[in-house]
Order: sequence, then structure tokens, then C-alpha cells
Amino acid sequence: MGFYRDTLLWLGEKPWFKGRPAALTTAIDKRVYRLSKGRMSLMHAGGSDALPTLLLTTTGAKSGLARSTPVLYLQEEGDAVLVVASNFGRETHPAWSANLLADPRAHVEIHGHRRAVQARRLDDAELEQRWERLLVIYPGWAKYRERTARSFRAFVLEPA
Repeated sequence: MGFYRDTLLWLGEKPWFKGRPAALTTAIDKRVYRLSKGRMSLMHAGGSDALPTLLLTTTGAKSGLARSTPVLYLQEEGDAVLVVASNFGRETHPAWSANLLADPRAHVEIHGHRRAVQARRLDDAELEQRWERLLVIYPGWAKYRERTARSFRAFVLEPA
């Protein structure tokens, strides 16, 4: 796997990381991603894809403003990608997932390439079909499921 990826996986599984450290890391990663035009992220530093990360831009459900956040993803068939709204195993869903429920139109930026997408929420059975493939990318999701009673929202983002 590599030392960097192993370190990221170790951090993500720690219960203390889901609070302020996760929020700070997300804020820094968003800025790094933007400034490098998608060439660099804390999740794939130095160009290596330690953890495949995209920058997701949604429309705020309450504010109507563009909101961007780095999100791990699984490449689906073609240009579709799958994202999981785990929120580090917190009891609440991440805001970006509520935004997609309110308005499924969004943009993703992967390695500097930005494109419009349409989100489709997966049902629980569809998520379970993909769960083992998702755990290959980020095994920490299994621990996150143990931390919370809520079901994770998951979305396929298809080119618009």
C-alpha cells in the first residue's frame, strides 16, 4: 500500500479524528486542491493516488451558494463515479449529501478536469453490492459504520 496511504488509513480510523482534525484536514485539502488546480490533494500527495479524491461542488440546500468539498470516490463504468457520505462516522450526514438530495446537479473536479454531473442516490441494496469494492479504496468505512447507527448515503455521479 505504501507508507503515506497506510498513515491516512490509520488516521481516518481513529475516533478522535472525526471531530476538529477531520474538519481542519478537509478545509486545508480543499484549498490545496484548488490552488494546485487538482494536481495535488492531501489524499493523493505528490501525484500518487493514495486515496482517490475529487472536489465536489454542490449548491447549498439552504444558501443556494456553491459549496465545494474533497470527497473520496470509486470509479464506476465510463465516466461515472460513486461517493459515500460517511462524514467520518459522525451521527449526522455531511452537508454535501443534503445538497445533492435538494439539487442533484453538481460539478466534480478530478486531477484538474472539471465536469458537470447528475447525482443519483443509491438504495441500500445497490450500496451493499459495491461495498467490498469501496472497502478496497478506503477500509475505514467499515469502522465508520460501527461508530454510527445511521445508514450512509451514497451517490453515483454521472456526466450531465
